[in-house]
Amino acid sequence: MRHPLFLPITLLIVSCSSPGGDPGTNTDPGSTVTAPPSSANTADDRDRTMKPEVLIGMMSDDLTGVTVADLFAGDGYFTFKLIAAGANVIAIVNDEAEAEGINARKRELGLGDDRLKVRAVPVGDPGLAPEEADMALIVHHFTLIKDRTNYFKLMRNGLRFPRPLFMVEWQYREMQQGPPLSQRLPSEKIMDMVGAMGYSDVGAHSDKIPDHVVFAINDYYDPYGDPATEGQ
Repeated sequence: MRHPLFLPITLLIVSCSSPGGDPGTNTDPGSTVTAPPSSANTADDRDRTMKPEVLIGMMSDDLTGVTVADLFAGDGYFTFKLIAAGANVIAIVNDEAEAEGINARKRELGLGDDRLKVRAVPVGDPGLAPEEADMALIVHHFTLIKDRTNYFKLMRNGLRFPRPLFMVEWQYREMQQGPPLSQRLPSEKIMDMVGAMGYSDVGAHSDKIPDHVVFAINDYYDPYGDPATEGQ
């Protein structure tokens, strides 16, 4: 089941670039050198751009105790937003340095393995045991997955029914932010591709996060049906 794409009449364009530029070399000792933006300001800019609270609200009105697989977790931005919302997170990366960065933050926060597991896995492996997670999140990486068919097969095996997946991708149009158009895909094509890889209920929303499309995906189920037959 494919839901129609919701396109707002006016699209809000928000710059993703950090405030301030390179101050360069200043040879005048009497001049004032502008300090680089603080990490707090950079984090605030990212929050305004990505609106994590909106995405998390779409995932569930209460993530307490829910196990979320943050696939392609990168620097752990969404990992720690999800933990703050009550979720237990499995952060999956393909880079040992990224894994260590997330683990360092995990130690700073005093988080146990019950709240956060961090895994560095080979490219093409979602890194999940069978039915290990309740839902998954992919941000800015669907178009970069090489063997999507095999990846989605493994990922779906790692999710409990109805295998909820949320994806955030750049809108398919030219803009200053994000990758070139050649590295983006139209929403309708992404929906068709996801449907061909086993999912039966795919929705796309382009009015939630500026310059992005949020895909809400799961296997179709009847909330009034027999729970014993779900997933069959």
